[in-house]
Amino acid sequence: MNGKWLAGLLGGVLAGAVVFSVTSALLAQNTGMRISGQVACVDVVKAFNEYQRQKDLNEEMKQLQQELQQEDEQRRQKIDELQATVQAMDEQDPAYVQRMQEWFELQVEYKTWGELKQAHLTREVGLWSGKMYQEIVQATAAIAQNDGYTLVLYRDEFQLVADPQAVQEQIRMRKLLYAHPSLDITQAVLDKLNADYRAQAQQKMLRIP
Repeated sequence: MNGKWLAGLLGGVLAGAVVFSVTSALLAQNTGMRISGQVACVDVVKAFNEYQRQKDLNEEMKQLQQELQQEDEQRRQKIDELQATVQAMDEQDPAYVQRMQEWFELQVEYKTWGELKQAHLTREVGLWSGKMYQEIVQATAAIAQNDGYTLVLYRDEFQLVADPQAVQEQIRMRKLLYAHPSLDITQAVLDKLNADYRAQAQQKMLRIP
């Protein structure tokens, strides 16, 4: 591991700890509240995974993928059948060139269809991921305001892997090193998310033409 990188990382962590300590002290002085009552954390990955909207979206994606797979097989079958027909034809046959052109057009159409479906699916997943994150933030804010938290931190789990670069990237990205379990409000956020979601009229989320 690079010594300069480690020194810089530790320096950043220590600086962050100092800033957090000073900020916490000021908050405690200004409000007269215990800092433990002002700070909470949320496991955002867990919130995503256990949010019913995300589960329903995953089910829609599975169904859509099955439908696309079936259509993909049908398109491939047509291409293969036409290819077999062309290969069996005499090149001097007047219809040979026309059949070749049809085969070529089917392949181009198949490629374009696949790219467009993938682009639409990627866009929809991106939009819904952003929307769900906003909903998590809004639910977190509501819980925090109701329960008197002034600061809610992003909590995640460190994944032990063998790749040094992946380890370093995780360390760089993680901002919360420890939080007492009593400060974790993930379940409260999830309960609100799912209650609000179930209260809505349910409809399909993916819009793939």
